[in-house]
Amino acid sequence: MMNNIIRSLVRVHHMSHISILLKEFSQQFEICLQYRLKKGIYKLCIIETTVDPLRAVDLNIHNSVTEIRQIQSGVGAYQSYFKNDEYANIIDGSISWDGTPFIKQELYNTIDGLKDALVIVRPSTPCKCTIIEAKIIDPETMLLYNLGTKGYFYADRGSIEYRSTRPNQGGTTLRFEFKKNDTTYTGTLSYLMRGITWLPNYDLFIKDANTCNLRAYANIRNNQQQEYQVDNTYLYSGDIQLANTYPTGIPVRAVQAGIAIDITSSSSINFDGEQKGFYYYSLKDKYTLRPKSSIRLPFINVNLKCKFYYKTTTGISSGQYKGIFQRHYDLISDQFLPAGILTIRDNQILMGQSNLPDVPINYTQTVVLGQDNDVQYLIKGNVTASNKDTTTITWQTYELDMTIFNYKDKDVRGQLDFYGAFQTTINKTTCNSLKVDGTMINLPFQVTKNNNYHCRIIVTLKWG
Repeated sequence: MMNNIIRSLVRVHHMSHISILLKEFSQQFEICLQYRLKKGIYKLCIIETTVDPLRAVDLNIHNSVTEIRQIQSGVGAYQSYFKNDEYANIIDGSISWDGTPFIKQELYNTIDGLKDALVIVRPSTPCKCTIIEAKIIDPETMLLYNLGTKGYFYADRGSIEYRSTRPNQGGTTLRFEFKKNDTTYTGTLSYLMRGITWLPNYDLFIKDANTCNLRAYANIRNNQQQEYQVDNTYLYSGDIQLANTYPTGIPVRAVQAGIAIDITSSSSINFDGEQKGFYYYSLKDKYTLRPKSSIRLPFINVNLKCKFYYKTTTGISSGQYKGIFQRHYDLISDQFLPAGILTIRDNQILMGQSNLPDVPINYTQTVVLGQDNDVQYLIKGNVTASNKDTTTITWQTYELDMTIFNYKDKDVRGQLDFYGAFQTTINKTTCNSLKVDGTMINLPFQVTKNNNYHCRIIVTLKWG
């Protein structure tokens, strides 16, 4: 990065009398381009902020919050620096230290360190202006004190040259002080933050009505500018309750697409257990989570049973009405599936996506993906009897004439459901396998290719 900036400066100015000064600090580097013109010597400086990666980090990632854990050791006081966007996502009051007892924990804005710094204010354009020696009064607004005139003024940050300290772009410093200045300390620093999330992705491949294969992946997203060198990753299926509600920060969709990481293809995420509804998983492989990036890792291995059919639900009324059937997929997993995004491909054709909730083991989860205009129904309804007291209808008897159409070149199966009433009675029917389930009427069907199925129902609905 530094070499590219230097080459760009030289290319822009096209000057032969150039000297380049480079100063590198732990959080910043400064490049100064000094050149000579007929009117004098001028100096152009660029300051770039860098942040060292957090090393040997353990990530405990829930759906909406992540616990960062990092083992620390050293001598003297311990300090850690957070950029502004990173610190804004740390949950207030969640910073914790487990290790050598400390006597004071301090958080302060790093830019406050510029207060009382001695600076020189230079004009931003070539002129015979007087150079001002000053002292910084307020680093936030750049209110300065003129050492010569004893007056106060505001200055542009780009026109200030720092004499007694190096500049910075703000941020927050965390500092722990121990009993003695030469204390040898060890401990684990941990805190909760938003900005690192995970979400399962499932790819369902269907070969025929009852043959399918599910591939599961874990997507880990880093919305921070900070880079993390991760030792261990722990993923949790549920959300946790926090004392306060905080904004989620940068939207997930603003993150870059998945980025490859240095993990062998044989690496896997292991299921570690369940605790009161929290299912948790672990990844022991090391990797780098880059700023503003996401990674996709193979998740759990799932054996899935699936069934495809057509289904729709309609009411019972008089007159003629028709409708279209929807695609239904019933999924049964041999293990718990954390909530995530499900993508379905049927015979290599993309059928769509669905937001999958938490799915318990051996539970039938139904996914509905749009309509199929090749499978339709037509109903003709007539009221044959009714009873009412004053103005309220208490019961009615309907005769329903139904036709299910299959315009496909293959057989289809499915179910047509009707909304019934508090008491639903089938008086007579020519439909196969018709049954009443509570307040619903279920009509399963199977129609051969390019054919239709026709039957009748006489049903009494009682509301009172």
